[in-house]
Amino acid sequence: MFLFPPSGSGPSLFRQWLPYRPPGLEMVAVHAPGREDRFTEPAATDVAPLADDIAAAIDRYADRPFVIFGHSAGALLGREVAWRLRRRSRPVALLVAANSAAPDVVFANTLADADDATLLAAVRDWGATPDGLLSDDMLEAFLPCLRADMAVAQSCRRTKPPAPEDRLDIPIAALTGHDDPAAEMHSTSWSAWTSVASITHVVPGGGHFLPFEQPEAVLEILAREISRLG
Repeated sequence: MFLFPPSGSGPSLFRQWLPYRPPGLEMVAVHAPGREDRFTEPAATDVAPLADDIAAAIDRYADRPFVIFGHSAGALLGREVAWRLRRRSRPVALLVAANSAAPDVVFANTLADADDATLLAAVRDWGATPDGLLSDDMLEAFLPCLRADMAVAQSCRRTKPPAPEDRLDIPIAALTGHDDPAAEMHSTSWSAWTSVASITHVVPGGGHFLPFEQPEAVLEILAREISRLG
């Protein structure tokens, strides 16, 4: 299972999943430029070259059927990568979109050009960053990466519903927390983006960062979905 983190985050976010990893499932976190060990590389601001690079890397790596999991903006990037891989007839079996609205749900304010105070206020509203957690040094690294990721997410957005060629020929599982303010939109908007089947899971008590608030519950759901694929 290839893991796509949310905006401003890197692969280490998924380390907390390791104690709950289902037997036989290999988890590989995507490490995009501009964060953690790739901090010195410019972060991507457009989805096309980034998705091309990730799809090529997965194409070389994957030697058996695999799942793509993306959280929030990571789900939008994951869909772009899954679409590229399916066009190459690669064995993508399932896309999981956690706490994310489908590409044709367009937001008026992307925050990519917001000032620091507005951006940090939005992050706090999402429940991602407690007050006082980020030092000035951390903010200097975090905010440009977050803005770049939001620009990538915006470049994934579509102003119209998907055309037939935009739809994936694999199932899409939408995953959200009951307490996520956008839970209904996150759970219903993906059905148009698959020509096969869409599945919805709403987890009681989970907020926008459900996969990292309740990792055990999320991985139990993923294990069931994967076993259903055979």
